[in-house]
Amino acid sequence: MNPDNIDKIRLFVGPMSKEIVDVSIDYEKKTSHSLGLIPSRRQIEFQGGYVNNWKTEEFTQYIAEKNSNITLVRDHGGPGQGSNPDDGLESLRHDIHSGFKFLHIDPWKTVNSIEAGIQKTSNIINYCCNISDTIDFEVGTEESIFPYSPDDLEHILAKLKMILGDKFNRIKYGVVQSGVKISGTKNIGNFDPKRLNHMTQICRHYNLISKEHNGDYLTTSEIGQRVNQGLDCINIAPEFGVAQTKILLEGGLVSLSDALRVCKEVNKFSKWIPEEHKSVPPDRMIVEVSGHYCFTKEPFKSAISQIKEKLSMHLFERFDEIYRAWDTLDDKN
Repeated sequence: MNPDNIDKIRLFVGPMSKEIVDVSIDYEKKTSHSLGLIPSRRQIEFQGGYVNNWKTEEFTQYIAEKNSNITLVRDHGGPGQGSNPDDGLESLRHDIHSGFKFLHIDPWKTVNSIEAGIQKTSNIINYCCNISDTIDFEVGTEESIFPYSPDDLEHILAKLKMILGDKFNRIKYGVVQSGVKISGTKNIGNFDPKRLNHMTQICRHYNLISKEHNGDYLTTSEIGQRVNQGLDCINIAPEFGVAQTKILLEGGLVSLSDALRVCKEVNKFSKWIPEEHKSVPPDRMIVEVSGHYCFTKEPFKSAISQIKEKLSMHLFERFDEIYRAWDTLDDKN
């Protein structure tokens, strides 16, 4: 289920729907590029999630039955990341037993200091290592959860290495930050190439693969800027769910009024609405940013099968576009 050369995976896809999972598997089989899937706890969880109502074991079994070499990474595993408050440990145990190879250990929502985040990260890694001798890890978090500087990242990794000893070698990915975040259907903020370069160099010093979250809605040029600063790979998630929703709306397969009704009932749109629209968010924006939470409900459910070819074409083109940013660099090396 996991390729040996993980350093060649450039794109990690958020499984916003079963259809996006299927296209990702198809792309990985039909091209020379490897992909990773990064389900969050709310998407796919041992108690069920909003993506196809999959439980963790059902999801990993589905991937295995497809004979896919796609890599599975639990995204944002840990406390404060599920649908209900918990310490995240039972979820991680299910991930390990279900066949995940990598776990992103992210306790940063639940701490208010760097030292507390380091301690919780090391505690959770030790817990997981006591369950499995082969599980590997990603550490750090995205800017919207807990911003940190290059010096902070250096301190986090140095302290984790000191605390964990040989177990530190099982950390494979470090999350870097470049000053951006997602708002609505845009990538906003102030991209800082020097900051990013400093962080990617720190990851390299610790033999980690640098990974940036929140890569959604970036142009080829903007991704190329990150590649030029040493970035190894990128996470993209809500963009693909938004794309699927737009295809349904623009094809006339789902009416805006019907979609709006169910999106308001599910009520998952608030976190994605930009500040300037919080008081009265536009109807179309509500649907675009939260339609993917409702794909297992009508009117979405019965319409989705009719866009399979168009969605596949769109995602293949987008995946190719993202990979071209690294292909140019790989050709030089």
